[in-house]
Amino acid sequence: MKYMMLFVLVSLGLALSQGQVAEAALCINEIMADPASDWDGDGAYDYKDDEWVELYNPGPGHVNLGEFALSDDDGLWTYGFEDGDVLAAGEAIVIYGSQSVAWQQEHGFPAYGFKMSNDGDTVILWQVAGGDTVLVDSHTFNTYEADDDRSTGRYPDGTGEWQIFDALNPYGGSTPPLGNGLQPTPGLANVGGQPGEVERCTWSVLKSLFK
Repeated sequence: MKYMMLFVLVSLGLALSQGQVAEAALCINEIMADPASDWDGDGAYDYKDDEWVELYNPGPGHVNLGEFALSDDDGLWTYGFEDGDVLAAGEAIVIYGSQSVAWQQEHGFPAYGFKMSNDGDTVILWQVAGGDTVLVDSHTFNTYEADDDRSTGRYPDGTGEWQIFDALNPYGGSTPPLGNGLQPTPGLANVGGQPGEVERCTWSVLKSLFK
């Protein structure tokens, strides 16, 4: 029921223009909108399954993920966490498009995955708790952020400005956000690609970081 209520709220266009902004530690930290590789580590490339969104908890305390969910700006629910899921301070969690599809199927929504347009789109993080639905964080990316195997993320984690992690597909433009020459880092710290406290990361991504 809580997912349907939020779906209607976003569909009416009320949430972004009138919704209260939550004071929650959790934030959107990195996005891969146009994968050209097997990012979810299932052994096969799929443009929908290999998209991903990374969330980060800058602290100081842990976050109950069961209160949070993701959507796009067209009113499509893309992923919701289970009650009891917890993310400690300084940790990140990655949700892949394949997980989004499975969650949508389980909850009776169209199985579009994250449905991130390569021409630019918006990812939205919500907190749904105590009968309230409030906007926590969002990021609108443009077309050159969403080019093959480029991610866009905060540098450093949680508090930094948005930059393009473009080591796999360099961005030579001068319009912000700029490229930083670093690898996309799902589940790893956005500080030069060095491992940090993580919730999960695929083996295929780890291998690509240390070739």
